[in-house]
Amino acid sequence: MAEWCGWVGRILDVDLSRGTIKELPLDRRFAETYLGGRGINMRLLYDNVKPGIDPLGPENVLLIGTGPLTGTAVGGRCQVTTKSPMTGLLGDSNAGGFFGASLKYAGFDHVIVRGQSRTPVYLWIDDGRVEIRDAGELWGQDTWRITDMIRQRERDENIQVMGIGQAGENQVRFACVINSISRANGRTGTGAVMGSKRLKAIAARGRRGIKIADPRTFKDLVWQFMNGARKSPTFEWYPKYGTPILTEVKEKMGTVPVKNWAGSELPGTENITGKAFYERYAVKHRACHGCWAHCDHYYTVKDGPWKGTAGPGLEYESVNAFGSRCGNTDFGSILAANNLANQYGLDVVSAGGAIALAMDLYERGIITEADTDGVPLRWGDGQLIVDLLHKMARREGFGDILAEGPYWMAQRIGRGAPARVMHNKKLDPTAVEIRGYKGYALSYTTSTRGADHLRGLLKTEAMGHAHIRAEAQKKFGSAGVTDPGAYDPEGKPRGVQWYQHLSLIADMAEICKFNTFWVGFPIYIEDIGKMLTAVTGVEFTEQQLVEVAERVFNIEKAYNIREGFTREDDMPCERQMTEPLGSGPLKGEYLDREKFARMLEGYYRITGGDPTTGFPLPETLHRLGLPDVAADLAALGKIPKGR
Repeated sequence: MAEWCGWVGRILDVDLSRGTIKELPLDRRFAETYLGGRGINMRLLYDNVKPGIDPLGPENVLLIGTGPLTGTAVGGRCQVTTKSPMTGLLGDSNAGGFFGASLKYAGFDHVIVRGQSRTPVYLWIDDGRVEIRDAGELWGQDTWRITDMIRQRERDENIQVMGIGQAGENQVRFACVINSISRANGRTGTGAVMGSKRLKAIAARGRRGIKIADPRTFKDLVWQFMNGARKSPTFEWYPKYGTPILTEVKEKMGTVPVKNWAGSELPGTENITGKAFYERYAVKHRACHGCWAHCDHYYTVKDGPWKGTAGPGLEYESVNAFGSRCGNTDFGSILAANNLANQYGLDVVSAGGAIALAMDLYERGIITEADTDGVPLRWGDGQLIVDLLHKMARREGFGDILAEGPYWMAQRIGRGAPARVMHNKKLDPTAVEIRGYKGYALSYTTSTRGADHLRGLLKTEAMGHAHIRAEAQKKFGSAGVTDPGAYDPEGKPRGVQWYQHLSLIADMAEICKFNTFWVGFPIYIEDIGKMLTAVTGVEFTEQQLVEVAERVFNIEKAYNIREGFTREDDMPCERQMTEPLGSGPLKGEYLDREKFARMLEGYYRITGGDPTTGFPLPETLHRLGLPDVAADLAALGKIPKGR
């Protein structure tokens, strides 16, 4: 049998209902067909979760996956995949940090968690030895505390812990999974599923390392790509400031969501910019495993009412969620809220989105102090945001409604609340205003997990460098692809598909998107293929990787179709199509229903879908080697039979 390189070659299968542990071999053809991370996770989810099951029931599975590049000199990322309690569709999230590398070094590429434990447990993986252990003492503790407790128990500070806080235990619909203190598998409610299984954590200690097929070539490629990145304009700001710098970048673009998506301008924004963070609060750079960008920071508040607040892991999404979207420009309170989100295990996007929606509803009189435990909900109140996070994670009082996330809390409130929600596929959007950027909008609406920039945002629509605009127009075949206001039915669908492929390939290989052309660094799909070839010994050309990405993307679509997805779910929500942007450089912009529908039809044609239904054509699924998926959808009456 040939030696595994890149991959470890083993899958861990744990059934918490039965208390059983199995080690399964990773099939080589399967690995080459679905690559790893998001790809293998998705195939396992499709095969192991029946349509219509309760996301918080024992029939759901939780999948943790690494990729061939996890644990190498270019990354340490990992994927968590499940059926989402937020959307009822695909739940999937990617995270950096150090857990992914540790899991691989401990001997496993993927973990399948089935069933539900009767009592709290955690999974202990120690250089290939696996135990289901009692987590009674860990239950009720936050993610920072459980990491310390497990490390103290084993007397080893190098143990990596992926776990949930109280939000996951209480099945907050958007609870997330945290590793490395602040790296989150953040969206779609993965932490709620983990909590429903009473699985408090997975702890891994690994010393085995991984084998690389061609170390010399791989080393040369790493240096080549790093040196190329250093010459990129992106290198001038990204490694220094990290993603918080996007506050000022997006403010100029008109894409910063303010006060529950009312506009994109907020007085006092200069207090919460990336430069303000770096100059006033950042104390030290921090990197994920194998990353040269070191975009993260440790921070501390040195004075004022939030003095002493300290932690790692601030991202633009937190600044917007607890800042601009809530009308808040008090950076100290944003940092305190960020710490609480990491400790409780709360997705910052939906946590801030729920609070911003509540403030909006209160201002409009849709909810009153009779609904909010007697507390007035005022824009810009940093202390209120912190107080509401405590209630949310514990599901106390009004926090129980906030814990449902924007879409579902609005359904519970009624009285006009649903009309104030921004969402796609029931998932509230990450912090990018899309009404003025039509390609951005197409990226968000066609994302298989719901509104999210990390699933293939058409970045060239906004990149200002002339050489990037020229490259995009040549690659995607139209001048309109770089015009934010154009409903381009050809170039923009091609561009969106290309970025969806780039994002998916990064999530399968488990390399950070922020180290690729996705943010302007000169690392493309073909370059990821070269690294994969050097690491695994299996040739991966650009064309081969694109085919793998197409295959996995269509399985994701098929999974959603089995759960009731329709073409309407790929359209913007009503508010995006009827309420113009209220302030900022793109004031007055909205998404025209008919023009967007024509652009969406162009997207379906280019991606091998039926332009009427949006479902994959049978011939597309057969071309991608998915006859079983085609048969499933045909049996449900979703697509015609045959090729």
